[in-house]
Amino acid sequence: MTADKPLEIGLAAPARPPAAAIVGAARRREEQGIDAVWWADHLLHWFPESIWTPDLVPQAAAQPTPHVWIDPFPAVAAAAAGTERIRMGIGVTDMVRRHPAALAQTALTLDHLTGGRFILGVGTGEAINLTPFGLANERPLGRVEEGLEIMRALFASDGPVDFAGDHFTLRGATMGLAPVGDDPPPVWMAAHRRRGLEVTGRLADGWLPLGTTPDEYAAGLARVRAAAAAARRPASAITPGVYLRVVLADDRDAARRAIDASLLMRFIALTRPAERFAHFGATHPIGPGLSGIGTFLPMRYDRDAALALADRVPVEVVRDTVIHGAPADVAAEVAAFVRAGARHVQLVNMTPLADPSLTGPSDGHLTETVALVRAAATGG
Repeated sequence: MTADKPLEIGLAAPARPPAAAIVGAARRREEQGIDAVWWADHLLHWFPESIWTPDLVPQAAAQPTPHVWIDPFPAVAAAAAGTERIRMGIGVTDMVRRHPAALAQTALTLDHLTGGRFILGVGTGEAINLTPFGLANERPLGRVEEGLEIMRALFASDGPVDFAGDHFTLRGATMGLAPVGDDPPPVWMAAHRRRGLEVTGRLADGWLPLGTTPDEYAAGLARVRAAAAAARRPASAITPGVYLRVVLADDRDAARRAIDASLLMRFIALTRPAERFAHFGATHPIGPGLSGIGTFLPMRYDRDAALALADRVPVEVVRDTVIHGAPADVAAEVAAFVRAGARHVQLVNMTPLADPSLTGPSDGHLTETVALVRAAATGG
């Protein structure tokens, strides 16, 4: 996909029961003209159980634990049966819980069940989904790189595949299942640092980072494209996507009040890398080398320690974690990422986490935001 192609808009799909809501949401988004729905792949959430009580977290009155997650892969299969056009993505899974050969088979299966509408997103993995279950993730980027090489080899080969790596070994492995069309399902990568961007350019079909600033996004995309060019791949081989968290309200002040008062938003901010804290003159509260989504383990904090940790998150970092405001405010900031090169924008509505009372209005605000982003992209 190149810059002259239409902009695609993706939205987050429900990741909790009831099952009927999961399928119904995909159908409704298709009717609204949304291009894709995306499922997260989690076992645990970023919130400590110790603070999940109604006096601190309003959501706890209705949901007894923050760790309620469906397996997204069968959810895609279920939603596919109730839709016809909308694409469906996993954003993102890892290759620790899921071996790349098994992941290749699952991706091909969903390619068939969706009629070619499936997108597989992969990343290096999050500690919350691995460490509590005894899963080691040493040299995570090397593991993903090998996994992508294996998936590509299995997709492309008509016969046995051998592979000898530091993380995976294949001897006479065969993937007889062919894609539903001419091409295998696209595999997108969530990458942010230099080597990950280079792996994306060489081996992935799309790029899906968490957006920080449009300038950083443009610089990252340039590195992805340079790596693609060095691998003799055309720029059109890689879809530039971006994952953007949003909080929506009637105006920016209302959105900011919701963010500032939310304990949950502070824990989401703790998944930010140390560089974003340093940008605001702060040190990451969980310490150098232990910061960010790849290492944060909220279950290690009792109630007092968790609240003390949250108190050390500067409000500026919390606000920086999400694009927030009225639809026009949010659309203007999203449009800046589009101008920086993004051609698939995934918007994740985090308003219900910031303030549950804004959940209902936020869906209408999200619809308006999507319309404004599309209009800006087409010059309307």
